[in-house]
Amino acid sequence: MNKPNIKEIDTIRKSGFRPGVVGCFLNDKKILFLFKEEYDLWQLPQGGIDNKESIEHAIIREMTEELGEKFTASMKIHSFVCENKIEFPNRSKNARNLKTDNNEEVFMEGKKYYFIAINTNITNLNINETEFDDYKWLNYSSAITLSETIHQKGKRRVTIDAINTLHSSGLL
Repeated sequence: MNKPNIKEIDTIRKSGFRPGVVGCFLNDKKILFLFKEEYDLWQLPQGGIDNKESIEHAIIREMTEELGEKFTASMKIHSFVCENKIEFPNRSKNARNLKTDNNEEVFMEGKKYYFIAINTNITNLNINETEFDDYKWLNYSSAITLSETIHQKGKRRVTIDAINTLHSSGLL
């Protein structure tokens, strides 16, 4: 997969999709899943790519915000895994503000995700330093089983696709 540059990321915004990064933290062929009680949701850590921001900067910034500096200090970006997108149902479209790098408002149709494999040698996560309520390190089959419980259909689909891609590439 070719990683998009800042101009290409803005083109994604112009098409109505909010670009975001997803951290696929890996250790000993296991992947990190996080739980957010407020949403009753297990997921991979993720966040949006800010205007005029590179993917590399976004993944470091977002993962540090979500998981804390101590945990992310050991992260080593391995590779770009895959990209995928979710188109929102009509009732959810344009629910958030989306602007291009030139500050033009755009009707938000959905999200475009860039999944990034990140190696870490730390498995103990201080949950109090994160935005989450719990975490698990899961092997491939357990990650698929947990992903199938994600109640948001689009997020479930893209998460399972990414886990399958990690598995087929021998990383999980």
